[in-house]
Amino acid sequence: MHPTPSLAGSVVLVVEDNPDTLEATCYLIEAAFGCKVLIASSCVEALALIDSGCRVDLIFSDVMLPGKDGLVLARLARERLPGVPIALATGWTDEIESILDRGYVALMKPYSVQRLEAVFTELLCKPPSTTELREESSTGLPSPTSKVAGGEERWRANRR
Repeated sequence: MHPTPSLAGSVVLVVEDNPDTLEATCYLIEAAFGCKVLIASSCVEALALIDSGCRVDLIFSDVMLPGKDGLVLARLARERLPGVPIALATGWTDEIESILDRGYVALMKPYSVQRLEAVFTELLCKPPSTTELREESSTGLPSPTSKVAGGEERWRANRR
């Protein structure tokens, strides 16, 4: 794997309570994207890293965490780091609207490496506007700037 030049050197805080998923995700982000990874398995650990002054360019968290969930983490992290981009991963379509309503990017599980790379590139390489985040590509598939990254069609189908 060759690191993605536009992402290389970015610091991603990955928050995931499943040790196997955390290990695989961190390896992918480091090896494929060239990012530095900070790891936490809970909201409390993630906030401790932020409060310690660690540089964080992006927060990538699972929604389901022990104790305070990923939505609480996102809110508290934004209070500490107002401009930090946040992507929240979920396997539950009923959480998508709540994530979007709060202004975060939703990544539907399972997601591909390409989708994760597109989301990270969009969030780290230029500040997205609300209009861009809601646009879809001409193919009808979510563009990399779509707020619901991966699984959007399934979510929309369930909302009908």
